[in-house]
Amino acid sequence: MRKIYYRRILFVLLLLNLLAFASLYVKYCRDQLPSSIHIEQGEETCFQYDVPVTATINHQTIKLDQPFVFKEDSTGQYEMDASLFGKIPLKKIKVSVVKSQEVIPSGKVVGIYVETDGLLVLDTDTFTGIDGANHTPSSQKLYQGDYILAINGKSIPSKADFMKAVNQSSGEEVTLKVKRNEKEISIKVKPVMSATDHQYKIGAWVRDNTQGIGTLTYTSGENFGGLGHGICDMDTGDLMKIKGGYLMTANVDTIAKGKSGSPGEIVGSIYYKEENLIGSIDKNTEVGIYGSCNPSSQKKYKIGYRQDIKEGKAYIISDISGESKQYEIKIRKVSQDSTNTTKGMEIEITDKELLKLTNGIVQGMSGTPIVQNGRFIGAITHVFVSDPSRGYGILAETMLYEMEK
Repeated sequence: MRKIYYRRILFVLLLLNLLAFASLYVKYCRDQLPSSIHIEQGEETCFQYDVPVTATINHQTIKLDQPFVFKEDSTGQYEMDASLFGKIPLKKIKVSVVKSQEVIPSGKVVGIYVETDGLLVLDTDTFTGIDGANHTPSSQKLYQGDYILAINGKSIPSKADFMKAVNQSSGEEVTLKVKRNEKEISIKVKPVMSATDHQYKIGAWVRDNTQGIGTLTYTSGENFGGLGHGICDMDTGDLMKIKGGYLMTANVDTIAKGKSGSPGEIVGSIYYKEENLIGSIDKNTEVGIYGSCNPSSQKKYKIGYRQDIKEGKAYIISDISGESKQYEIKIRKVSQDSTNTTKGMEIEITDKELLKLTNGIVQGMSGTPIVQNGRFIGAITHVFVSDPSRGYGILAETMLYEMEK
């Protein structure tokens, strides 16, 4: 009986191991396939993935572990159903046939100024009232990440206007229109006079704008894309909801070199003058900022899509040294997984001149365009904290898709 019992345990353990292995293998195969494919109209594009997967598209069955050519003369959207061994469903691959497109990679270091869509609540705070007691009027009413849109039915042009309106309440309860998790709600708060400056306050830290240094990625006619990732608030870490902003000419004053455990940065100056205006910012998204700008006359590049990117030598374009130059980099890996859109490829700075200047990737280089084989393929987005010579880049197709929405 004991032998039979042990055999059953061993059989169950073996079965569990097989199931675990099968599950990991299915996940591995799924991760080797892209969620989306972009193909230029009328152009023959060859694909092959090293997994035993078949797919159906337009009622045709294709073996993805063998070279197959896709060509379509009209633009449109298609769906490819991929399955392991033709039996186990893996994922649906979106195939987009797009018109041939050219953009101008920029690499210009710019000043970025954006205004929030409402007042961003950073935190609530306690202060001493003229009665000597501690007060927290906004506690449990306003929360980090809220956006205050109006007070007593009147919109708020700026933080200064909001503070003025609160003070003019003379301690009477005010009604705030607040956006929280994409829903608008009304909140009532009773201001209290502060003992410090004898102004009525509600005990909330708010922000109405932010500014910094970044890189203009590309221009397309009078439109642009930049940064390769969104502008997030430094306190909340959340993507900022903006009502607009500007691109400005920036002067690079100095470069703090990166080192292991401490990312470097571009230290620059922004002069808010009309003649320094480059463009206006309309959108702040997870994959970059977008807006309008003056057209450029620099060299145009065709778009390189995911399947065009090869591991090995590539270049970035940057004017970080004071003049626009190409610097050599290495594409170490191209991700087929589309879930982390700002980390579509892993890169390494190999150019000796740039390494001497920066030690690799520094803050402010986000958005620096990457080109390979005469095509614009993406932009720098992140640096490895442990190794400033390495980092991540976003794919060009991801940025362009967002711009065209």
